[in-house]
Amino acid sequence: MTIRKTKSGSYHVEVFFPKNVRQILSNGDTRFRKTVKTKAEAERLERATLDKISNVVETGTDRAMSTRGDMLFKDFYQEVWWDIYVNGGSSRVHILPSKATVAATKSIFRLHLLPLFGKYTLNELNNDPEIVRKELMILSETYANIKTVKSYVHQMFAVAEAAGYLELNHIDRVLNLIGSPKKNRLRVQRQAAGEALTADELLAWLDAAKDDLAHEKITEQDYLLFVLTLNLGDRKSETYALQWKHVDLQNGYLYLLAALGKDKTLGPTKGRKQTKVQLPDFLCKMLKSWKKHQVNNLAVQGITDVTPEQFVFTYTDFKGHMNQPLHPDFLNYRLNSIAKRHPNLAPLHPHKLRHTFSTLAAEGGASITTISAALTHSDTSTTQIYVNAPATVGLAANDAFAKKMALARANSEKRDSQLF
Repeated sequence: MTIRKTKSGSYHVEVFFPKNVRQILSNGDTRFRKTVKTKAEAERLERATLDKISNVVETGTDRAMSTRGDMLFKDFYQEVWWDIYVNGGSSRVHILPSKATVAATKSIFRLHLLPLFGKYTLNELNNDPEIVRKELMILSETYANIKTVKSYVHQMFAVAEAAGYLELNHIDRVLNLIGSPKKNRLRVQRQAAGEALTADELLAWLDAAKDDLAHEKITEQDYLLFVLTLNLGDRKSETYALQWKHVDLQNGYLYLLAALGKDKTLGPTKGRKQTKVQLPDFLCKMLKSWKKHQVNNLAVQGITDVTPEQFVFTYTDFKGHMNQPLHPDFLNYRLNSIAKRHPNLAPLHPHKLRHTFSTLAAEGGASITTISAALTHSDTSTTQIYVNAPATVGLAANDAFAKKMALARANSEKRDSQLF
C-alpha cells in the first residue's frame, strides 16, 4: 500500500518509480514521497502519480508537464504566483498578507530573486537545483534576511508543483543546505556589544532623558514614548499604533491591538495577538498628563475635534502636515539625539529596549513564562533569545541532592551498626 496514516494524523504517500521513468519524472529519485493533511488528497496524489508513470511508460515522455515547466521564473512569479500570494494561498497558513508585507515581498523579488533567477525557466532551476543553491549561498554572505528569501523560493516551487507546472519540487532539498552566515555574524557582533543594557546603563539613559526633558531638548511626548516603550517591552510599531481608545486610564489598562506599518497604516500585531496590559501608577500619571497637554497642543494647531481615534503619539512631517502617525524611525531619531548630547551613554536602539526589559525582568526574578506573556510571544523558546542573562541556579537542586546523600549515609551507618 502506498498510503499510510502517520502518528500526527496526516497521510504519507509513497510511490516507487520504475527505472525507465525516473529521469523523466523524478530527476533520478527512486520514489515519490509526500505528506498531506487528508486521505482524499493522498489518494488524489497516488492516482495522479500512477497515471503519470503509465503515461511515460506508454509514450516515453511527460511532454505536457515539461511544456508548462518551460515558463520563465519571472513570468511564473508575475502571472501565476503573485495573485495566489496576495490572496493568502501560497503558504501553509492561509492568512492575507498585510500591505507592508506585500510591499516588502515585492522588494525582495525586485532586488534579489528576479535578478538571480528571472531569466531561467522553472524546469532549468528544478532540474539543476545547484543553480539555486550556489546563488543563494552567495547572497547569504551579504544579506541577513536570507530565511525570508528561502521562504519565497520554497513557496514559488511549491505552488508550481501544486499547479501542475512541475512534477516534483526538487528545490526544497537544497534550501536546507543554505545557512545564514551574515545573520550569524551580526548576532555575534550584537552579543559582543551587548544585546541588552545593564541596569546601571539603563539608569544613565533614563537620567539623561529626564535631564533633556528638563532643559527642553526633548518634548514631553518624546520622553513618554521612550519610557512607555521600555516599560511595555513591546515593539515600537505597537506603541506607535496606540490610540486613546486603547488606553483605559480609569482602570489602569492599555490594549496592544495593532501595529503601525511603514506606510503609516494600521495592521495586526506580530502574531496577530491582542494584549491587555496593566499599567503601573507612574505610567498612568504620565499618560493622563500627556492626554491633557496633547489636547491643548492640538488646539493651538487648530485641531479641536479630538476623538478616541486620536493617536497617542503624532508629529508634523517635513511637508508641514500636522498630527500625523509617527515616522517609522521617529524613536530612533530621538534616541540618537539624546546620545549625541550624552556621549558616555551605552549604544541603544528601540529594539534593544525590548531586550533590556526582558533581561532585567529576568534578573529581577520574573519567570520566563511571565516574560513571554509580557512580550506577547507564542513560545518561550523565542523569549529566551531576548533574555540575555545567564540562568540562575539556586540551592533547591543541591539541597535535594544533599538530603538524598544524607539519607543514604544514615542507612549505611545503620546497616553497619547492625552487623556488630
